[in-house]
Amino acid sequence: MNASKGGPAQVAYIQGVQTPATAVAPALFAQWTRRMRFAAQSSTAANIGSSNNIQLKKTGVISALEIRVSGSMVIGGTIGTTTASYEWPYNLLKGIKLSVNGQSQLVDVRGLDCKANEYMTDKEVNDRGVAQRVGNATAIQQGTLSLSSEDWGGTGAAANYIAPGLNVAAIGTYPIDLTFVVPVAISQVNLVGSLFGQSQATNINLELIWGSQSELFSAFGGAATLTTTSIVFDVTAVAYSIPVVDGNTVVPDLSQLHGLNRVPQPVPSAGPLEFPLPGTGAGRTLARLFWNTYSGAAAAAVPYAMNATNFGEVAYKFGGNDVLETVPNGAKIRAINERSYNTDIGKVWGYACWDFISQYALRDLIDLGTTSDFRLLQNLLQTPTSGMLHLTQETLFAAAVGA
Repeated sequence: MNASKGGPAQVAYIQGVQTPATAVAPALFAQWTRRMRFAAQSSTAANIGSSNNIQLKKTGVISALEIRVSGSMVIGGTIGTTTASYEWPYNLLKGIKLSVNGQSQLVDVRGLDCKANEYMTDKEVNDRGVAQRVGNATAIQQGTLSLSSEDWGGTGAAANYIAPGLNVAAIGTYPIDLTFVVPVAISQVNLVGSLFGQSQATNINLELIWGSQSELFSAFGGAATLTTTSIVFDVTAVAYSIPVVDGNTVVPDLSQLHGLNRVPQPVPSAGPLEFPLPGTGAGRTLARLFWNTYSGAAAAAVPYAMNATNFGEVAYKFGGNDVLETVPNGAKIRAINERSYNTDIGKVWGYACWDFISQYALRDLIDLGTTSDFRLLQNLLQTPTSGMLHLTQETLFAAAVGA
């Protein structure tokens, strides 16, 4: 097999990294590569309330990172009024940041945003029939974004458990098992947005930022104690070997990088409000724009469910006042999203998403270089307290020096 079938070996740099003779040949790469999973970080104590930094191994074309958080936490002493906040459980990992070779923060999201994005991008994953408790003592089986293999701190028929918005019933040891998939590539099929890791010049850094006690509990009994030293995490990299065919290194199209970035913006009042999208410019395309809205100060904040009671018109605008898509209320966009993802992302955590990639990317992607002043319109029908909107944009943009 001759690499020249994919084009002449003429690329000297990939994503800013100098390489040997290289041919960009996606079909040839797919034929000869092999998928790999390897430990990027073995089981390590989570620095709860602080952070952990992981330097990834320099291997292959990296398409995803799988993070598992497990172990237990112990609540002791006199429990008093101890209530889990809506940061629990997924914002136990309150920050996931991925950077490479000076391209800082390709990924910069909360654990909850990362979890929601997984359901948006992988149609084989859904939470239907998985029992978890949120806001009341009755288990619900839709919209929690939970897998059956996960444990939020006592699940199913457990007498004692930790659940967002609920008082903790008793002191004890509460098991934890959470999973997060960090999407390095925007597609695990064509690998667009993957990182070229096969070079000593490549530096890929993952930073994990952990929530603190004051963030994870909206109230904590004055005489209660919390021990989190048994919580550990590990990171698995999903990568693809780089084949050499007839003396040429063969790679897929790595000319673009994938961004997943959250921008919190205050929601000062009820009514129709517009939220500008940062980071627009030439060479950038918008794949998804998703968000949820909270009311309440600090750890007392609760996400508004995406429904017609909480939200009126939802749309996006650009330029002077161009509107391409609009829906009359939150219930409508919630239904659109559930049909797209087979998961009710708006029920519990209040997410909504404008999706420009799921059906046909070549047609629907938004060119942020030619679309000026892009902004989200949301009509909030409730008056928030210390309102905050967490807006996450998923983008593709030209690598510093692309293949």
